[in-house]
Amino acid sequence: MQEIDEALRVRELEQAVAAMRDTLELRERETSERVQRETAATRAELTELQATVQALRDQLESERETNATKLQEAERLYRAELRELQDTIQALRVELEGTDD
Repeated sequence: MQEIDEALRVRELEQAVAAMRDTLELRERETSERVQRETAATRAELTELQATVQALRDQLESERETNATKLQEAERLYRAELRELQDTIQALRVELEGTDD
């Protein structure tokens, strides 16, 4: 009778260990799948962020080029206006010197 009780007890322990192992394996698979999903999501987010950063860099470079072009044009217009004013001043001086006679 004691041997039967021990055999039943061993059998119960074996079943408990098997159930625990199955539970552990299931949780391990679930954890592994969750890690894979999170890793994939993180990679996707990283790729998206890298694309956003590159787009912003490209936009910034384009704006720099546009601003440089506008600045060059403004400087050209300033020099042209300055020359025009200098020419006008010179013409007025000549005119005033001619009327002093």
